[in-house]
Amino acid sequence: MQTSILTKNQLDLIPLVTNFGQKGYYLVGGTALALQLGHRHSLDFDLFSNQSFDNKKITTTVRKKFTVPKIYISSRDELTLMVHETKMTWYHFPYKVPCNISWPGVILMPDVLTIAAMKAFALGQRAKWKDYVDLYFVLKEHSLDNIVERARELFGTEVNDRIFREQLSYFSDINYQERPEYMPGFEVSDEEIKKVLSDIACTE
Repeated sequence: MQTSILTKNQLDLIPLVTNFGQKGYYLVGGTALALQLGHRHSLDFDLFSNQSFDNKKITTTVRKKFTVPKIYISSRDELTLMVHETKMTWYHFPYKVPCNISWPGVILMPDVLTIAAMKAFALGQRAKWKDYVDLYFVLKEHSLDNIVERARELFGTEVNDRIFREQLSYFSDINYQERPEYMPGFEVSDEEIKKVLSDIACTE
């Protein structure tokens, strides 16, 4: 695991992440991807479960060790808190996601291709620049067809190849908040990312 992508505060939170890993949660998103690819600094922790959960119980567990100065979201399927200057999300994700990568002694996570498929699935619901950045780096190792194939395995007909390609090359209305900070040797311009993604979307 490329733990150098984590902040000091995130390293302090590892025992808390481990606690939830033991309860069946798994790590996803950009942090899980960056731990495997080492391409950018992490911004948060996203913990998914296919089981519903009690927001109050999670908050109580967190507050035993850390302060919670802000609650961003507290809904039926999502809890997002500011914990130790780190945004943490717990999310009920009602799909079966294979988690065959182990952060030893901490938590399980999906492999790179599966994380990319999850980002492809989410791209239609949100347009965050950090997701385009992550897909750019994944596409250095995996083809667009492979990502779509894995997404269909996970989400069936909810994934549309044509729409995903359009989203991959459409950069209006993107949320540029939480801009990724690249690790040394992985720096790339926004223009290069847009060009490569557009070319892949149109040619593969």
